[in-house]
Amino acid sequence: MTDWVRAHLFHTMLPFWARRAFDPDAGGFVSALSQTGERLPEDMRACLVQSRCLYSFSHAAVLSGEGWAIEAAERAYLCLVSRFRHRSGLWVTAATPREGGRRDERLDFYDQAFMLFSLGWWARIGDRNAALTLAEETFAAFEQELGDREAGGWREDDAARLPRRQNPHMHLLEAMHALHEASGEPVWLARAETIVTLFLSRFFDAETATVREFLTAELDPAPGEAGRLREPGHAMEWVWLLLQHNRLTGNRSVLGPAHELYRNARRDGCDASGHLVEVTSAEGRVLDGSHLLWPQTEAVKAALAMHEFAGTPLGEAEAFLQSLRRVHLQDRGPLWINRLTAQGAPLTEIVPTRLLYHLVLSLTEYLRVASSQRERPSAHGESGR
Repeated sequence: MTDWVRAHLFHTMLPFWARRAFDPDAGGFVSALSQTGERLPEDMRACLVQSRCLYSFSHAAVLSGEGWAIEAAERAYLCLVSRFRHRSGLWVTAATPREGGRRDERLDFYDQAFMLFSLGWWARIGDRNAALTLAEETFAAFEQELGDREAGGWREDDAARLPRRQNPHMHLLEAMHALHEASGEPVWLARAETIVTLFLSRFFDAETATVREFLTAELDPAPGEAGRLREPGHAMEWVWLLLQHNRLTGNRSVLGPAHELYRNARRDGCDASGHLVEVTSAEGRVLDGSHLLWPQTEAVKAALAMHEFAGTPLGEAEAFLQSLRRVHLQDRGPLWINRLTAQGAPLTEIVPTRLLYHLVLSLTEYLRVASSQRERPSAHGESGR
């Protein structure tokens, strides 16, 4: 499996996307390709897509040192700093493909989280000091513009859109970890602890061992059905993040919730095909049984972390990975099917660029953990990083 993963990442998928998704006329990366691999036209270019490309190709460059990966990461970085920076120090949501056009000036929490995450990886291959300085400036502006000093956490955007969500907080935690590992600075872990405290007090539903998705302005569960919706893929993401947080900080309070989330997501969120479904109720009833690609990548990561830190069989991660490969990747070379019905019928006509982030992180984690096991087969409790 490791040979296929390595070849798929560094020979099949990433070099293709670095070349094909880049717009040589206007710059930046397009949001999607067609099922035949052609760039799809778009009126606006998304900050989220550029930041996820910056991460994906930076990570590829860290592991491979290949020139195409470094060049692609630099292209994403230059597009971001030239077109997406807001006067506040944050990053706008979207801009026209050609420089100098109109922009969507909304300041979105989710976008800021991914900008910080991608800067943590760009710092490993680009100008480290400049990248970390930019990250500090971004975080300071983020606190100023979106921080909620009363209820805690950060607002959805500069218009205080509701409902609030746990999801961007989760990705901000991922960013804090990445910036700590890039810089060695403890301040990023202190910021990460704030988010973990928020998770334990507001987002984690201990009664059902699930993650609340939608919340009020005061970070209470959203009223009605929205407050009972659960996404097993997000539960798996939190499993991986909480176990990484324990690795970085020694905070053992996250271990029980991580293990409970994993057991519950496997029991209630995984169907007979071995896939994670899209949405369940808090009680575990399947509300949307369709198969999105990204939850499968998060199941791989969670199972890898449970193997690495709790000694569960590596085969659990490999089973999720085999399902991902068989159903979503099939024999499509560098492309994939993003969404299918529970019966396996495709539900999408496009191949979104933003999913590179999910695929790169899950496949590189598999390479790291599987390689570490071969080198130290009994060292389940060590990080191998």
